[in-house]
Amino acid sequence: MLRALGLDAVSEQVYQELLAEPTLDATLLAERLGLSQDQVNASLDTLADLALLRMSREAPQQRRPVSPERARALLLRRQEEELQARHAALEANRLAVATAAEQATRERQRIPTATEQLDGLDEIQSRLESLVQSATTELCSIVPTLMTPEALEASRTLDEELLARGITLKTLCHEGVRTNPRSLAYGRSMTAAGARLRTAPALPHRLLLVDRATALVPLDPAAPAPSAVLVTTPGIVAALAELFDRIWADATPLDQTPAPDHATGITPAERELLTILSTGLTDEVAAKRLGVSVRTVKRRMEELMRRLEAGSRFEAGFKACQHGWL
Repeated sequence: MLRALGLDAVSEQVYQELLAEPTLDATLLAERLGLSQDQVNASLDTLADLALLRMSREAPQQRRPVSPERARALLLRRQEEELQARHAALEANRLAVATAAEQATRERQRIPTATEQLDGLDEIQSRLESLVQSATTELCSIVPTLMTPEALEASRTLDEELLARGITLKTLCHEGVRTNPRSLAYGRSMTAAGARLRTAPALPHRLLLVDRATALVPLDPAAPAPSAVLVTTPGIVAALAELFDRIWADATPLDQTPAPDHATGITPAERELLTILSTGLTDEVAAKRLGVSVRTVKRRMEELMRRLEAGSRFEAGFKACQHGWL
């Protein structure tokens, strides 16, 4: 019982033995319990520190164990005091984090025109975590490709923390998440938790907007080494925010199925495929941009050619223009 209240096993053994025979000294306790003299002395010191031993009123030079009821009450009170101390420390840490975030926000506001280059995944991840923690109202992001399972789990932790703080999360995902079980499950769980997710058949490069005051974008999406630019210049951030809002307005909420155009009957994904292929790009490039396999691109194109009654892709492009599909 006392172990559940924080007393170690050896000290509880010594305490119980003293309850049975209060006059035992350290030597006899060690013999009876099969412990070393040092273990018994350490336990006696522990019991004394916890006030579970008191000086005898009959033999002032000897210590006696307090009653079990008193022992439980003392240990419980000690646990309550420790809990209150941890709670106070937690509140102090929370205040320190909030103060640091507020100070960081003020620092950004004092430098209205600034850019900073970040090189390497570690540096980008570190700054990304700082930005997320400093968010006060809204976090908008564009995720143009499917994320790895490891990236999804890392994002889940940050997203749940943001939602718990009342931050609005708006994420534009690639249409491919609808056919990827892991990504779809993640998106649905985040939506259920309060995040807002929409999909589009094609998206520009990655973008993160924090409180519409700071933006993080790739420095060169085509470069083999990852690098990013942190932007706080108001005009640039406003332009990126407007880009996000325009795509968001046309994107489809995750819990809805993308509807075909009423006039043409084609879906946004089909229109995007036609647009990509009409520029002369290969099926491989189209598949990469659409987040699907090359086989899916070929299958969708064959279906579009059948509906257009076209014998070739060139003819399909010509008829798509005639029908107002492009």
